[in-house]
Amino acid sequence: MTISRKLRRPAAAVVAVAAVATVLTACSSDDDSAAATSTTQSAEATSTDAATTGEAVDGLDAAQAQVIIRTAVSADTSLDDLEKVLDTSLPGVAQALNGFAKGAEKAGYTPDVYTVKSVKADGQDKAIAVTAVKSPHAPEPVDLDLALVRKDGEWKLAGPAVTTLTSMGR
Repeated sequence: MTISRKLRRPAAAVVAVAAVATVLTACSSDDDSAAATSTTQSAEATSTDAATTGEAVDGLDAAQAQVIIRTAVSADTSLDDLEKVLDTSLPGVAQALNGFAKGAEKAGYTPDVYTVKSVKADGQDKAIAVTAVKSPHAPEPVDLDLALVRKDGEWKLAGPAVTTLTSMGR
């Protein structure tokens, strides 16, 4: 029995995304778990402290970052609309992310699985959106640091974030 081409590509995408999720959740050893837990707890405390003290990235909050990211990872977003939320200084970025979004959606990674937990400054006109990705193939969400950059007064998903996302689909 042969598998039709229509089924092979989505199946390959599911396998690839599941493999990435498995690798991401299994990266630490038992020896590192106590240190990782301590580091995570202190990072969460710092993040919470920054949020409660009013420290923010100029012109960007978690809600705005979430709109940018969810627009960027939506298979329904046109290339023209992608260019509004992406730093397109590198040619082909919009096409690469559009391809990722279409494959990821077939594997269950719809825009609603991306939830921005916090935003922190990462230099002048740069920010990191700590984003929880709830995998349909893993029990717990995985946090990704997605880079954003301010271009022409607008916050956009930066090239390194596109690389992070598209590498998940390989």
